This record gives sequence, structure tokens and C-alpha cells, in this order.
Amino acid sequence: MLLLLLLAAGAGAGAGRSSPPAPAQGASRLPARAPPSVFAVGSRELVAALGPLRPKVGSWAEYLVRSSGEEDLRVRLSVLPPALDRGRAWLEVSTLGAQALPFAARLLLRGAGGLERAIVYALGQAPIEVPLAELQPAPAEPKRDPGAVRTTSAGSAKVTVPAGTFQAEELHVLSGGETTRVWRAAQVPLWGLVRAEGPRQVVELTGLGERGARSVFPADQGNGSESAR
Repeated sequence: MLLLLLLAAGAGAGAGRSSPPAPAQGASRLPARAPPSVFAVGSRELVAALGPLRPKVGSWAEYLVRSSGEEDLRVRLSVLPPALDRGRAWLEVSTLGAQALPFAARLLLRGAGGLERAIVYALGQAPIEVPLAELQPAPAEPKRDPGAVRTTSAGSAKVTVPAGTFQAEELHVLSGGETTRVWRAAQVPLWGLVRAEGPRQVVELTGLGERGARSVFPADQGNGSESAR
């Protein structure tokens, strides 16, 4: 499920460093200068370690993402009201960097996994609904198979991050000869992520709450309270 956040929050890896391809006739254009993909480095490892989302309505978590060669990003993940049927939920991902424009993506997630709708918003532009086909990653160049992701537990430890000190489970995730260390705690909303440290990226929890999730979208557009089609 975290991969959905990568696609939406980044609107495609490398966005902002080159011009996006022209959309097909009649298709919506993604907002310009979206930030780089959030959690892109080590995303496969994080997906393997964190497991499924806990979509409690009103909950939120905020992170500082420091990536080698990129500006720091603040990322807020929010499960927006109202509660929906069949385990579905509106998840909003907003990002803010020192240079990049504020950017947000609102995703309607299915209870068993998968994406029903995606709406994106960049400051100064109107929110637009993105056809799901446009969120498919471009075909990658053939690479050597890095092998299976292997996750091992390293026990429990106290971890201090800007949001506080947590008694967290430490996981070591090995993939492609590189190790990502992940700390997670049950009291942290959404995925339980407290901290993640990979070869090129560090993610730290800066704030959290079980209620009070709010949207950065304009009040009259892209509203998470709208009924799903």
C-alpha cells in the first residue's frame, strides 16, 4: 500500500527535474513541479516491513524525510472523515519542502488494498482527478533481479525522534545487498512507522494524532467527504 503513496506524492519519480510528458487528448495534466517521490529510496523495504495500513478516521502522522542529494521534505499522512463503507478510506498525503511548492494527493483506498480514485493538488492550481492509468510507473530498464526482500527482527528498543520517545520494534530489511533499519510502534497511527534509515534516506516521525486529521485541499474542491463514485 505504501507504493500508492509513492506514486501519488511524487506524481512520478523525478518530477520537477524535467517536464512531464504531454497528456493524451482530453486527459488531465498533472500539476507541474511535484516533489520527488516520498520514501522512494527503500520503498520496497518499507512495504515489506510495515504491512497494511490502519485507516482509523481522523488519525494522522507527520514525518521529516531526508534524502541524499535532495531537499528535506515534511510529509503529512491523514485519514480524512467521513468513515466509508466496506473498509474504504480517504488518505491524504501532503508534502512541503523549502523550495518545492506545497503538494498534496488524496487517495480513495479500498479496504483490501488498491486504489479507487486519486486527486492531486499543487498550490496555485485547481485540484484535478487523475485517471488511474496515469499513475502506472513507466517501464523500467531491465535490471538484475535483486532477490527477495528478507526481514528480520532485532528486538525492541527505545527510539527518540522529534515526536518523542517510543518503545519500538526494530526490523532489519535486506534487499539487493543493502539493509534498511525500520522502527515501528503500535501507538503510532497508520503504519506504526517511527523511524526508517536506509543507505540514502532517513525518515523520522515529527508528529501524530488519533484525531484531528485535516485537509490542505481548498474547502470546495476535492473534498474527502464527497461520495465515492
